[in-house]
Amino acid sequence: MSEDWSISPPLPDKVFPWEKYNLVTKEEVDAFFNSPEILVIKERMCDMGRRLWNREYVDGNGGNISVRVAQNLVLCSPTLCSKGFMKVEDICLVDMEGRQKAGIRPSTSEVKTHIAMMKSVGVNSCIHAHPPHCNAFLFAGQVPPSGINPEADIFLGHIPLAPYGTPGSPETAQAVAEVSRQSTVVFMENHGVIAGGRHVEEAEWFMENADAYCRMVLLAGLHKAPLNQVGPEGVADFLAIRKAIGYAVPEGQPLYNTETYAGYKLGKSGK
Repeated sequence: MSEDWSISPPLPDKVFPWEKYNLVTKEEVDAFFNSPEILVIKERMCDMGRRLWNREYVDGNGGNISVRVAQNLVLCSPTLCSKGFMKVEDICLVDMEGRQKAGIRPSTSEVKTHIAMMKSVGVNSCIHAHPPHCNAFLFAGQVPPSGINPEADIFLGHIPLAPYGTPGSPETAQAVAEVSRQSTVVFMENHGVIAGGRHVEEAEWFMENADAYCRMVLLAGLHKAPLNQVGPEGVADFLAIRKAIGYAVPEGQPLYNTETYAGYKLGKSGK
């Protein structure tokens, strides 16, 4: 038998098919909320909560998680609950206006910001947290420079900074919705980060990507020497890969979000 063979396993599909569900009555909603397929999503949300807590992206009762599960319904974490110790029975269900439909605990007050991002750019899940290296940027009203690292440009794009608004307010929801068209990883001025993804684990990955990148940029700054951006041809390749895997690149977006950092001009590597 020839040894020249290979296999091509499919990628796992973790996107919940919310489009096929449109529940109306209380009885329908309650049955759906307690169904085996929704239990799986609740368990994933709790797992993501533990990841966030273990990585110190949330503390106390901070942060919130949401997943769209129907045309008119979103699962979300409850208010005043540690994400590291959240249980499936803690998860809440709200409609696309943020009105609670099921659950034994009150829903997070910030779910309307998640819903605003879902409506604006079509993500299926959102996570809000306070990763420390990201917050070191946004507390200063800044975002990290692009064009330095392939993974950052491919998975994060040009991170936008949403202007400050009271947490959970309509103004904050509107500001996040507007800038999320640039990237679904949004820095919220003086607050934290909200990341949207096709499924809840992808949203958590983006949170990890963002904090890891910010940490590297901050550490590289300790050299007291200009950081180097990849040349235009390389950055164009990053953006082509980003588009190819289904992430948005706004029409007319420049290759770099800035050419300066920490008061000096960034260098260039390659073409």
